Amino acid sequence: MCGILGEFGNKTTPKSVFYQLLSLSKNRGPDMVGYENYPNIQFGFNRLSIIDISDKANQPIKSPSGRYFILCNGEIINFRILKKELELKSSDLRSTSDIEILSLSLDKWGINKTLKKIRGMFALAIFDDLNKKLFLARDPAGIKPLYVGKTKKGIIFASQYDQIFKHEWFKNNRSINNNSLSEYLKMGYIPSPLAFFKNSWMVGPGEVYEIDLNQKINISSFYSYEDSNDYEELDKETLNIVENKLISFLQDYLESDVPIATFLSGGIDSTLLNSLLSTKINNLKAYTFSDNINGFDESENAKKIANHLKIKHEVENFKDLNINRLINDHFYSFSEPFADYSSLPIFKICQIASASHKVMISGDGADELFWGYTRFIKTVDHKNWFNYNPLTRRLISGLLRKTGRRISSGLECKDISQWVFEMMGPFNSDRLEELLPGFEYSEKTIDLYSIPHNNISSVDLLKWQKKTEFYGHMQRRLLKVDRASMWNGVEVRVPYLDQRLIDLSLKIKPSLGIKHRNTKYLLKKILYNYVPKSKLNKEKQGFEINLADILRKELKEEVQDLLLSKNSNCSNMLNQDVIDINVNKFMKKENDNTWQIWALFSLEKFLKVHNSF
Repeated sequence: MCGILGEFGNKTTPKSVFYQLLSLSKNRGPDMVGYENYPNIQFGFNRLSIIDISDKANQPIKSPSGRYFILCNGEIINFRILKKELELKSSDLRSTSDIEILSLSLDKWGINKTLKKIRGMFALAIFDDLNKKLFLARDPAGIKPLYVGKTKKGIIFASQYDQIFKHEWFKNNRSINNNSLSEYLKMGYIPSPLAFFKNSWMVGPGEVYEIDLNQKINISSFYSYEDSNDYEELDKETLNIVENKLISFLQDYLESDVPIATFLSGGIDSTLLNSLLSTKINNLKAYTFSDNINGFDESENAKKIANHLKIKHEVENFKDLNINRLINDHFYSFSEPFADYSSLPIFKICQIASASHKVMISGDGADELFWGYTRFIKTVDHKNWFNYNPLTRRLISGLLRKTGRRISSGLECKDISQWVFEMMGPFNSDRLEELLPGFEYSEKTIDLYSIPHNNISSVDLLKWQKKTEFYGHMQRRLLKVDRASMWNGVEVRVPYLDQRLIDLSLKIKPSLGIKHRNTKYLLKKILYNYVPKSKLNKEKQGFEINLADILRKELKEEVQDLLLSKNSNCSNMLNQDVIDINVNKFMKKENDNTWQIWALFSLEKFLKVHNSF
């Protein structure tokens, strides 16, 4: 894992200026600094050494033919398979790194074919010196970040967004992208291809940007998430297929010349990974977050699982932390607005783990691929409710309320797709209209959360929702983990999001993925082979904190100072009267809009920390 930075144009900035910008991503790669300057392009690299920690594996790297100049943030986990396919011997190579194999692959197959062949988590910048073109690409799941900014003087690309908007080519012409602001408040993050300022973007999952010297950008996809109708039908056979492939793929994620640790939340996903890893890694260590004051604690159950698996276990207790210091440190790790507060415990665990580990393995992605959310079932249960128009729904709801029953879900939503979208973040559309009158969403987000008609079958509805989770909510989770971990010099690997496992999950029939209304049915059945059912939590909790108490106590003064000030940055963008009313009501416990207050506070902290105005 690393931080990459580059410029592409007819001129480049002075080396000293470039190095100052490169230092912003030092935390992502504290082990080595790389630099190259060729005609039309300037490369910078901060390396976190994981595979082949010697200088021989440093980047930027030139392909043997001299045609390609390469930067890679991430890991190519199938590099040994590619090595065999290329018929290479160790004596043919100067290192044992995955990126050297990538460079040879480019010489052999070119960019498009190589992107189809590689597996792993990666953000790539490749300069084709023959055709004078720059290629920027991200892995199919979007695990690793890559931003691009377009200016009159040239293209900037970077792992961290602040390296774009603080660049001397960009910073004097910054203006906020209103779609980005809308989607941040609606979803708690800014989804690709958007970025906070105009003329900048995040490369999307599975996308490749092809850029020429005239700054013409052609965007295409080398991977597309496509649902299958060729389902794996048999329960027992499907279980065996998923288990065997997971075990097989997991081995690729153990390639490392530094120690590996894991997250252990006590839930199904992380417990299954720890069960499989405990047989492959000696003295495996797992980390768990605890908030046992506020009732969100899973640490006791995690301890039982760790004891059962005979793995080392460390619990980080939230009550022992300096909250204000943690939150301030945390906000420096996010160079774009971000409002998922579960980033706080992830940040702290990675900070603690970094003292002895550079690599951690996470269970992210399993909920999206294997039907892990109860909202999948909830959506199917409410499908027919949206066959009625909003007026009829309100009438039915009123009649049912008189009989003691209460139905309030989606009364004002035009269809089920809008209802699903409204559940995705801090503000629903009505509250957002008050805060940001006339707001609009991007075409990509509108397309993602749209279905053709309300009479969609349950199977097709679940397939649609699974795709919205993959390209929506999951992207927020991946962004959270990348920023919180990399700021602490820790690489987080995500085996469930191996492309081969993604493709397999798309062949699992929704009714099998959620069998008898039991979410994550397949993974649970596999896990019971390793851990007794009695040792597992009945409900998923994850790494949680009591944010409402923190905002009303430890952070009360700062929240009021930042959000109630007429000179606040938010007042330049949003309806300050609405902010004042909501903050005051929240502090008096007259409403429970915790996430909304945190989203506004996080936006203000971003603007303050990065001096954006």
